[in-house]
Amino acid sequence: MDSSDFQRVKLGEYMSARPIAYFVRHGETSGNAANTFRGKIDFPLTDVGKQQAKEVGKFFKSLAISAVYASPKKRTMDTAEAIALPKQLKIQTVEAFKPIDVGFLSGQPKDEHTDVMDYFDKNPHEKIPMGESINEFRARTQPPLKKLLVEGAQAKDPVVGVVHSSIIHEVNHIVSGDHNQTLVKPGGIIGVFKHPTKGLEIKALLHPEKEEQVPYHG
Repeated sequence: MDSSDFQRVKLGEYMSARPIAYFVRHGETSGNAANTFRGKIDFPLTDVGKQQAKEVGKFFKSLAISAVYASPKKRTMDTAEAIALPKQLKIQTVEAFKPIDVGFLSGQPKDEHTDVMDYFDKNPHEKIPMGESINEFRARTQPPLKKLLVEGAQAKDPVVGVVHSSIIHEVNHIVSGDHNQTLVKPGGIIGVFKHPTKGLEIKALLHPEKEEQVPYHG
């Protein structure tokens, strides 16, 4: 096999991976802009976030999708509308797709509590005061996330989930075991692809996050 044959084989492997699900991180909120923990606070989109939602809508304009799911928070629902309305799809809300409940950290500056969240990230069984532990978060989010992935794998066209950064983390944890593997900024998109021999793969498709280690939050 010469180099050109090898390149054709590698291209064929890549092309054979098909998208089964897209996960969209909602657009920017004032909480994102101020770099505070969001948690249970229902921040609306900023003007920047609204523009990011429009960008997300343009991304999906020419793509076939079978369903749109979203967290019931306003920031995710408003982002999801930009995808669902042009395609005349109903947004199906999923309570379990709410962000991790960071309890007393909600609304607090992240820079002032880095060590605190790092502790809970490294001790997933420990409950965040007035909130939930990462293990509790995983227990409530993994079943519906896996169900969505199965649906996308079985459907003709992929499904879309409009979610929070902590849910993006958990998708990575389910697929690769590393919740930091492929992250995106507000308004970003990851795609989950099913490869016939390699299984599931994640790719950042819009606004990848450059930081290598980011604790669960959002």
